[in-house]
Amino acid sequence: MIKNIFIILGLLLTGCSAKYQVVQELDVNMYHMHSPKKRDVVIIFTADKLELNGWYKLKQIDIIQPEGSIYEK
Repeated sequence: MIKNIFIILGLLLTGCSAKYQVVQELDVNMYHMHSPKKRDVVIIFTADKLELNGWYKLKQIDIIQPEGSIYEK
């Protein structure tokens, strides 16, 4: 019972949000990212320099929202 509580507490503290892997840099400040956990693919614009094959949470990245974009932070 106590073991289960520690497991749940650990998940809550680390956050359960999905991480995305940088697959490729498409253009300057434009990245193709993939999340195997969510089976999701996104293309983002950011002023941050991301590492190829690096893992990031979307909320950690300063995403630039281009005009006409449907992405909501």
